Amino acid sequence: DTLQAAILLPKLEIFDSEIKERQEVAARYTKAFNGLVKVPHVPDGLLSAWAQYSLVTDKREFYLSKLKELGIPTAIYYPRSLHLQTAFSHLGYRQGDFPIAEHTSDRIFSLPMNPYLDSVDQNRIIEAVKKAHEGISRG
Repeated sequence: DTLQAAILLPKLEIFDSEIKERQEVAARYTKAFNGLVKVPHVPDGLLSAWAQYSLVTDKREFYLSKLKELGIPTAIYYPRSLHLQTAFSHLGYRQGDFPIAEHTSDRIFSLPMNPYLDSVDQNRIIEAVKKAHEGISRG
């Protein structure tokens, strides 16, 4: 409708720059977190819009708790694998049918990700994740 178009048209004008800025945030996160936790991988020649930046770790609850304590918001966008969600129940899949997806959904969480994260906010997030990781390494 007209209202949605009025909102979308200005967004399209800055779309390319927002995608570029998201790439920069994601690259900075990846460089900082690689080796600490499992980071996202985008194959060569492809580009992600980085709607989320998600990490995978066996210590998810520890990270979530520590990051909350440090004032870093997190989200779990995928608490259940798609094949186990009600919308797909008609397909007949059950727990155990896709063990890798199920295992990942139990271990994944997302960090703040948007093209407007300035370097101060990025540094605060990166340092908080590193601090959480240090807590795991010591414990």
